[in-house]
Amino acid sequence: MRAEMESILASSHFRSSRRYPALLQYVVEKTLAGDVDALKERMLGVEVFHRALDYDTNADPVVRFSAGEVRRRIAQYYKDNEPNAPIEINLPVGNYIPLFLRMGSGAEDQNDPQTLTHEPHELPHHHRAADGVGHGIPQPPVAGAASTSRRIFLLGALAGMAGAAATVGAGYLIRAARLAKSPQSRLDQVWEPLLNSPDGVLIEVSRTHFEAKETPQPPNATIEQHILRPEARISLAAVQALSQVVGFLQAQHKPFFIHEANSDTLQDLHRHPVVLVSGFNNHWVIRLLAQLRFSLLQVGTIHRIVDNEHPERTDWAVDFDTPYLQQTVDYAVVGRFLNATTNGPVVVIAGVGSNGSQAGGEFMVSPAALDALAQAAPHGSLEENFLAVLRVEVIAGNTGASTVVATTFW
Repeated sequence: MRAEMESILASSHFRSSRRYPALLQYVVEKTLAGDVDALKERMLGVEVFHRALDYDTNADPVVRFSAGEVRRRIAQYYKDNEPNAPIEINLPVGNYIPLFLRMGSGAEDQNDPQTLTHEPHELPHHHRAADGVGHGIPQPPVAGAASTSRRIFLLGALAGMAGAAATVGAGYLIRAARLAKSPQSRLDQVWEPLLNSPDGVLIEVSRTHFEAKETPQPPNATIEQHILRPEARISLAAVQALSQVVGFLQAQHKPFFIHEANSDTLQDLHRHPVVLVSGFNNHWVIRLLAQLRFSLLQVGTIHRIVDNEHPERTDWAVDFDTPYLQQTVDYAVVGRFLNATTNGPVVVIAGVGSNGSQAGGEFMVSPAALDALAQAAPHGSLEENFLAVLRVEVIAGNTGASTVVATTFW
């Protein structure tokens, strides 16, 4: 397992960075040493990123952001190297305890005592990370392993369990291949319509700024002119929201495509499972939400979420003339629904401002956040269509905690 970690750290996906190798090495070594109590957001911030012990994890989400980037880079590494990987390391979404997977090869493994022949079970509650994805609720890790042509074995998070050292000597403790994703998990319920589609997921992310009367790119445009075109500009917050979705899809081995939203037609979206990222500058968000209870409306510099059942409500709003560092709150609409326009499932992550989009991306892949949301659902399930309005704290320009302030299910 350490050899596999060193191979990952030596790859082009990690060797040019300081931050992401440090985080991966720390969580792997602590897990193998049996010290999962150290794998909490605050302690990682202190030990890996040298933050003060009392630092504000909401104002400084360095651990969450870095973990998302580590997941993305690991997924890309295995996309490039999977055929030769005897062991895989995975950092589940919503957790900082890595999983170790040993890759077997078919019939010769069928009598191996480590073969998974039964439905997996979750770890006991006390073995789960206590920080989650910024929501402060203990949550199970999301499995990063999907079925492949080879047999998959999971060599468990040995750490934190009684007799871990003896277990290592005996050949490792088995953990289930789909550890924290029981068939009834809310994360499954939200994403299953997209994951089960035979088509790849189309992710529509919008540029930073869009003008209806943009001049088309000339056919003889230089590389520099192309890079400086408006359609090449995407905000960091949109990228952060995008990385949450991409990391999750890569962990599920689900193909996806990323398109610039305003460059696509309805024909491009038709019959694909679709993820819409960003709010007012993504015209597909405006168009598809207009048919539903929660939609987006701009009047002058005021950008807000409209409750079409209670149009008198106007408090889910952001004045874009507010000085950037004085903003204290943002809002977002998140959800998943089947849409007649695209003829398929749609996930929406639409912030009023950039902080809302970033928080929405984290929310939609957080088991703890979705479990809490399901408590408001009529049957405690997220299998039906739903939308939720998030209130997002903003501290000195940084994205903080989010709270669900309204929901609708149908």
